[in-house]
Amino acid sequence: MSALKTDALGVAEQMARARRDAVAQQLAVARQGWVAAQVQLDQLEGYAQETTARWGASEARHAPEIMRHHYQFMERLHHTIQMQTGIVEQHAQAVARISVKVREAEQKLEALRQVIASRDLKARQAEQRREQKAADELAAQVHRRRQGTVCFGGQ
Repeated sequence: MSALKTDALGVAEQMARARRDAVAQQLAVARQGWVAAQVQLDQLEGYAQETTARWGASEARHAPEIMRHHYQFMERLHHTIQMQTGIVEQHAQAVARISVKVREAEQKLEALRQVIASRDLKARQAEQRREQKAADELAAQVHRRRQGTVCFGGQ
């Protein structure tokens, strides 16, 4: 195999590996974003549950105006939870999309590695055939020389 083909395949493999690594890094960042968004959602939901439990027990003791403000606050909090749920879903979708890209990049890299391995195997087999042919030719020459010596020596 020519050095140019080997170099081109090596460069292609390096580029495929770099692409895979870059996409894997994007996936790591996306997962971190998803985890952070999920943690924030959990915190909001926990706060909403705590507030509901705290105010539920003392609802009768508060003036109607205070309760109205509490209900407005809880409505805004639930709206915020819904928005955060959407953000978590967006992050999950991004993770899924980038995961597909990582798998595709890994498949391309593996396919390229298989091509390189196949060409390397073919090159080794061709070299072995050349070496065997050279050894066979050398053996044939040695045999012819011996045959010639035996024929001339016997006369």
